[in-house]
Amino acid sequence: MAKTFCCKIFVVIVGLALFSGSLVFAVPTIENGDFSTPGLSGWTVEYGTVTDGGGYALFEEDSFELSSTLSQEFTIPALALELSFDVELSAVPGGDDFGFPPDAFTASLLDPVTFDPLISNPGYTDYYFVDNQGLVETVATVTGNTVSLDVSGLRGLDALLSFDLWGGDDGMLTSVSVDNVNVSVIPTPGALLLAGIGTGLVGFLRRTRIGKIV
Repeated sequence: MAKTFCCKIFVVIVGLALFSGSLVFAVPTIENGDFSTPGLSGWTVEYGTVTDGGGYALFEEDSFELSSTLSQEFTIPALALELSFDVELSAVPGGDDFGFPPDAFTASLLDPVTFDPLISNPGYTDYYFVDNQGLVETVATVTGNTVSLDVSGLRGLDALLSFDLWGGDDGMLTSVSVDNVNVSVIPTPGALLLAGIGTGLVGFLRRTRIGKIV
């Protein structure tokens, strides 16, 4: 009887811990950051060619629009740690080469009112820059195809996240895919406490079971 009661308590506590944790990690910071909702819902295409690639945002260089911009305004959570996204750039020969600089893709985090950069490279408004020749300039951390930016010092601020493909007559046609745009946050103390209680109860039940077997 006591064991059944403890099991019920365990289930309730673990459920509360998971629920509390889900409330923390499911903060609606970036809307449709995984682009699972069709049509780039939550995002604004300011100009150029940006389309729903089927679970990711697809930027394509266009002969009429040399630049493409996708953006979203959001508030950086009070417990924010990192802003991250996955990016992949590809380029194929095409068009005329007039000696223009290589096509480039940038990510910027701006004040939505003044458009001043919240974090930038010296002399640039962007915090991430990559061109189709392999040049990367960034104040973020790049691991494989994932770009991560520390935003813990910007908590509570309103921000405009802007992704831009800058095209030109460099003889290459460049495309970029962006996915999994996300802001990670610190778990609340309540979630950690409940998780700790649940773990402790598991140990208690295990010791009780071992004692009965012995």
